[in-house]
Amino acid sequence: MKNLLLIATLVLSLIPSVSANLLVTPTRVELDNQRNKSAVFSLVNKSSDTARYEIYLEDKQLLSNDEFLTLEPKTSPTSLTSFTRYSPRRVSLSPEQGARVRLAVRPPKDIKAGEYRSYIVFHQIPLAPTTVSDTTESNDTMNLSVTAYLRIAIPVIMRVGDLIAELTVNGELLASPDNQQQLIVDISRSGQRSSYGDIEVYDSASNQLVGSLKNASIYTENDQRRFAITLNQAVKPGTDLLIRYVENDTLFEAKTIESVIKL
Repeated sequence: MKNLLLIATLVLSLIPSVSANLLVTPTRVELDNQRNKSAVFSLVNKSSDTARYEIYLEDKQLLSNDEFLTLEPKTSPTSLTSFTRYSPRRVSLSPEQGARVRLAVRPPKDIKAGEYRSYIVFHQIPLAPTTVSDTTESNDTMNLSVTAYLRIAIPVIMRVGDLIAELTVNGELLASPDNQQQLIVDISRSGQRSSYGDIEVYDSASNQLVGSLKNASIYTENDQRRFAITLNQAVKPGTDLLIRYVENDTLFEAKTIESVIKL
């Protein structure tokens, strides 16, 4: 009888781009159509085994539930894929070995002002084809082996023109099941560009930082995004909290916006 070995592959999709097995830097790329048109990614295999990675571009959309939807090729009007080149397309890395991947964007001369975004993906693939073994046994048996393959996607953003965004921030305090207080922060966005930055929450009376969140992102497909911040100390009813959102200073006309809420 035949002993059938079935291999099931589990793909882990990670954003941003640091995992236990692969270190990729930078974790975000921002380009323009004037001088800054290229980037270099550094990869290091942090696992104890040799790993192979396929490299490709794809387009994604951030949904209202904070999940990413992968779009069909050539369907996004803000895709970079048609005029982006990168090399190599596949790498094999021994433990602690590194590699570099070079990317260059060559936009058409008549490209319209706006923000364009695609993702460069580093997808782990098997080192060797799966084999099926035959043995002589009294019964058919099936062995299931699950292998986790990493899939890391990094946003590549190109802005054409001096793009601005208008922002507002608000918040609401919730009590989580473990009795830790959480502040739900809503950031609304309009305009031609996305936004990313840091959220800070202060006790207005003492100016003490009671919570924060790094690298909050609101992309152009999002008019609003909600973030949950666990407070590092309890705040009493009647307390005034200052919510401050500070955009990254690499953005054109980066803004700092604030809102005060009373609990």
